[in-house]
Amino acid sequence: MNIKSLLLGSAAALVAVSGARAADAIIAAEPEPVEYVRVCDAFGVGFFYIPGTETCLRIGGYVRYDISGGDLLDVNSATGDETYNKRARASFQVSTASETEMGTLRTFVETRWQWDTNALANSGAFTATGFQARNGYSNDGEFSINFAWIQLGGLRVGKDESYFTTFTGYGGSVINDTLVGGYGPFDTNLISYTYNGGAFRAGIAFEQGDDSYNNTNFTVSAAGVVAPAASSTTGWGIDDYMPHVVIGAGYNAGIVDLSAVVAFDTRDDFVLVSPVAPLTALQVRGGWTGKLRADVTINDQASIFAMLMYGENSSAYTSWANGAATDETFSVIAGGSYQATDKVKFNTQIQWVEANTVTGGPASDEWSVVGNMNYTVVPGLVVTPELAWADNGTVGGDEFGATLRVQRSF
Repeated sequence: MNIKSLLLGSAAALVAVSGARAADAIIAAEPEPVEYVRVCDAFGVGFFYIPGTETCLRIGGYVRYDISGGDLLDVNSATGDETYNKRARASFQVSTASETEMGTLRTFVETRWQWDTNALANSGAFTATGFQARNGYSNDGEFSINFAWIQLGGLRVGKDESYFTTFTGYGGSVINDTLVGGYGPFDTNLISYTYNGGAFRAGIAFEQGDDSYNNTNFTVSAAGVVAPAASSTTGWGIDDYMPHVVIGAGYNAGIVDLSAVVAFDTRDDFVLVSPVAPLTALQVRGGWTGKLRADVTINDQASIFAMLMYGENSSAYTSWANGAATDETFSVIAGGSYQATDKVKFNTQIQWVEANTVTGGPASDEWSVVGNMNYTVVPGLVVTPELAWADNGTVGGDEFGATLRVQRSF
């Protein structure tokens, strides 16, 4: 009886152990499901959802190599010989976007690293023995934050380029588009609001400008004595709590798109006082500038544009100004693009700036003509040869130059 009981008990124990092991196998933890990246096509190509959120992210940028030469675009070496002007740049861009009850919430950041050729002609500093000049060129590593802004609906705050420049759009699709002054300033902190109502758009911006510091000039006597002569301010940064103001409006009629913008530089006049002579002068600063632009889409292959620009030379927004600060300067930029094939696109731009001969401006009008060809080698890789000519209105002032750009965008 005891043996029978022992056998039955052993069998029951074995069944219990087997059952426990079977139960353990059934309730074992399963691996966590993998959350794959989802494409977000609501905000354009290249966006995807950040896992676990409803925020869409896009990472992009480009790597670029520019080679320039010719009298217009070259640099001089320490021996005085002409040589290449080169730049290698890497741009890194990050965009985010998400929908909220107050509109689309966006951010955009672009940073640039570049190894750049910089001319040093007649640069240097005054010392106790005179002016120590440096001539030639330098190659330097440079870093910049070109954009870093937040936007909710139409309201944008942060580091941007001037609303005066961006609201109407830049110049033509050429590399050297500012040879005789261009179309306005660039880097600034700002607060802007843009209303888009279908065909009609309008906006306003309050801008800080860039730099505001005192610059003192020196003279050196025959005995080598260095002395301050006069001072001035450098940069177009605001003077006090009053920002620069830019207002724009535009209308898209389909084939024709019209836009206009006006800017007011709020800086005050600055009195120049010499510490060594009874010299007192007024540095005229601030003032109004405006421009009107028309873009015409001819067909799927061709488009043209023109900008009429006029402003007081004392305003930093009149980047094309010539002559005295008390003058006003008129300029016109026009150009176009033609998509010849899937791989080849031609672009051109012409700018004219009127002369101000009465008050010390150039002896004749200023001109620039630029043309290039974008050749898409493979998707994402574009090679652009460009020719440029500019005449700054002075004797011997017309020069030619050329640039070759290789750019990989991603």
